[in-house]
Amino acid sequence: MTTNNFARFRRNIFGAPEPLIYPGAFQAGSTATVKAGALIELTADTNSKWVEMDSDFNGAANVAIAACEIKSGDRAGYYPIIVPRPGDIFEFALSAAGDPVLGAALYWSDAETLAESGSNAVAYVADFDHYPAMQGHLADDASPDQGTTLRSVSYVGVFIDAAASYYAALVQ
Repeated sequence: MTTNNFARFRRNIFGAPEPLIYPGAFQAGSTATVKAGALIELTADTNSKWVEMDSDFNGAANVAIAACEIKSGDRAGYYPIIVPRPGDIFEFALSAAGDPVLGAALYWSDAETLAESGSNAVAYVADFDHYPAMQGHLADDASPDQGTTLRSVSYVGVFIDAAASYYAALVQ
């Protein structure tokens, strides 16, 4: 089970004020507890239920984010999920502080964290808050030297891979 470094909806670059909430079928909580904000995947078994993402996830239109906690002992049934759509930016923890560049692929680390390397890309860096401010023009004023070093961050804004998001299955 995860430790609640949950994903947070930051904004949608196309203006949607809130994330897209959709009903998702979950197994009984005693067999599949899920933290709010965890990356989840639609299982490929005959139950087709949402579970916390693990290392063998299939990134073909089956990735979402849990919108509420499914606790031990909860009934099987439908609970809200967040379906990442084009333009949605979510904040995720990085497994180790780093300075990822805009557009860089981020990989599954666990259900609540992403890593700068791995084998299962799930998201792409969408923010540049950790970039230095605009460099001063030498011809105008040499004093505002902002440098070229990116700050190291523990959290980063990301787009969920469009092909991996459950949204792709909804709009086919």
